Amino acid sequence: MSTVLWANRLDESTVVSDEADKPALHRHLSRLDRVAEKAGLAPLSAWCDTTDLRFNLQDLELPEGMTSTHEWMAAAGVWVEADEAVRGLTALIGVIEGQRPRFGVLRDEREAVLAELRESLAFARAASVDGARFNFSVVM
Repeated sequence: MSTVLWANRLDESTVVSDEADKPALHRHLSRLDRVAEKAGLAPLSAWCDTTDLRFNLQDLELPEGMTSTHEWMAAAGVWVEADEAVRGLTALIGVIEGQRPRFGVLRDEREAVLAELRESLAFARAASVDGARFNFSVVM
């Protein structure tokens, strides 16, 4: 079982996930954070919520009255304004395209990282139009 990131939006109290696995973003999250911080951008990990991962790894019980980890994440998860995510993702994509940092030791996965960032940016833009919030959930 692999661990990936999913892009999510929070509309009022409802979580909508793209449910599209982003393994390259998860695999290279530390490298992405270093690239972002060097460029003066917020680290991508600051937008990552671990509610689902903790629930699965720690065999936690959902809080009373909740039926899914999405409800738990909506109530107590890590969220950023979608407008902020759009700005950050756009800037990070620009930095990666311009500086062309390497992602990976054996082979460069920069194009996979960029594809997943662009997919996430499209999702964040849609959330931004509706005034929603955005995050990445760590999913196993």
